[in-house]
Formats: sequence, C-alpha cells, structure tokens
Amino acid sequence: MQDKYITLIGLGAVGGPLAHKLWNQYGEDFALLSSEDFLWTLENLYINEEKFHPNIFSKPEQLKKKNGIVFICVKNYHVSRIAEFLRPMIDDDTIIVPLQNGVYSYDYFTETFPNNFVLEGFAQGPNTQIMKNCYVYQKPGVFHIGTSDLSKKEFGLKAYEIMKNAGVDCYYDDNIKHEVWKKLMLNTAGNAITALTGIDYCMFDKSPEVQDLCRRTMKEYATVAVCKGLELTDKDIEDIMRYYLSFTVSKHTSMLEDVINKRRTENEYIAGYIYKLAEENGIEVPNIKMLYELMKVKEQVYLEKI
Repeated sequence: MQDKYITLIGLGAVGGPLAHKLWNQYGEDFALLSSEDFLWTLENLYINEEKFHPNIFSKPEQLKKKNGIVFICVKNYHVSRIAEFLRPMIDDDTIIVPLQNGVYSYDYFTETFPNNFVLEGFAQGPNTQIMKNCYVYQKPGVFHIGTSDLSKKEFGLKAYEIMKNAGVDCYYDDNIKHEVWKKLMLNTAGNAITALTGIDYCMFDKSPEVQDLCRRTMKEYATVAVCKGLELTDKDIEDIMRYYLSFTVSKHTSMLEDVINKRRTENEYIAGYIYKLAEENGIEVPNIKMLYELMKVKEQVYLEKI
C-alpha cells in the first residue's frame, strides 16, 4: 500500500506498540492522525528507548496521498468524536479497522461510514507501560481481525498482510464475530472483577471465589449473546478460564489500570452494553447487573461525580 498512507489514531496501550511496529516497517508511508488539541502529547516520544517520530497529520490538507487504511485504537467513549475528526481525512476506499473492546465501535463506524469497508477485530494481551512520554512493551499483544461479509474478504486480508509484514502477531478469523463476542465475554467477566477488587490475573488461581464469579458471569453472558445469533459454549468459557489462569507474572486489565490512574473506564461499553441488551430482551443477569452497577459507582466516586 505504498501509494497510500497506513495510519493510526490512539496512542495508548494497544496503539503504542502497534504504531511502533508499523512505523519501523513502513517509515514515511505510515502516519499518526491526531486532532490539534492532542498534538502536544505526541511530541518527544520514546518507545522501547527509541525516539518515535513518525509523520503526524491533524488536517486533511497535510496528506500528500490518500489514506488507505486507518487503525482506530482510542477508547470507546472517544469513538463518536474521532469519527467526525476522520470524516475529511478519509474517502470511500479507506479501510477502517476499529480495535476497541466490545462491539460498539464496529457498529458505530459501520453506520457512520456506510460506503467504507469496516473490519471487525480486537487486541488481546499487550503489556505496555506508559510513563509520561515513554512507552515500554515486550509483548505488543495478539490481534484478531476479519469480516463477517465473506464477499469482502480481500479487504480484510489486505489489512492482515499489512500487520503481519510489520511483525505484528495477527490472526485472520473467518468466524470473527464469534471471536469478538468471546473476547467481550472475557472482558465482561474479568474487567469489572479486577477493577473492583484490585486482583491481578496472576492471582486468579489462588481465588476459587473469583473463578466461580467469572464462570457464573460468563454463563449469564452466553444467554444474552443468543439474542445476537451467537452461540457461546461451555468450551468457550473454559478457554477463557484457562487464559485467566495462565498468567504467572503480573497482568492488570485495562479497566484496573484505569481505576488505579483514576481515569474514565469502558464499563458502559462492556458490562453496561450486555446488561442493557439483557434488559431489552427480558433476560435476568444478576451478576452482570451487579458488576456493572458497582463499577459505575466506583468510577463516579473517584471522578467526584457523586
């Protein structure tokens, strides 16, 4: 895609390592997109002790060629604002790759840009540490992308090849919708529990109570996923439990990191989304409701909204 830019917006725990890999591979053909309000945060950056200085564009007139693909790595609550920023920066041929937790961002971009090809995808397991202007990571995470519209698989494979060529651990999934909803099940059970209790994934094997709560929460989740035509089985639940229990070194969820740093969380887009979907369909989900509401109150307290 050398005749077009490869771009990324959102330099957080997921976007930082991915941007670093793409910049190392594609150089001047890679660029960060940023509104002018956030340009100062991108100055004098280091990633893994290397000066990070890609092209940065905040206005459409700065683009010297078309934007071929954009990886969206912002939090869910920034998606609507970012969509309006992107509107003049892309055309109908731009591939959009949202990598947020959950399904909200995919639905939003699909509705907002009906003429574009929007991939489904997610990232799992980056161990990025961010200290002011320095990013450090050993594992950039594992990325899963794909499309439920198999007639447009070629666009998905194009994005996949861009990532693989940059040394990104990436999988193309033909059954991506199932994988996205399975990841959301992991987040719905794990994120709020860790954020509320402060428990680290590496402690899960020492807490049968946490394991039991995770299983009960995921079983509720599976009953709600049926409303969207998804069948998540006991095998899926046990796959996730093995993932939780696989950590022997410290691993915080993104939501726990948000709580530690007193930031806004994605609770509304994870447990909140599932709880509201359950309500709309008359499904009782007491564990998910409890986790969602407790997390909502915890966030309101440290953000001083109550």
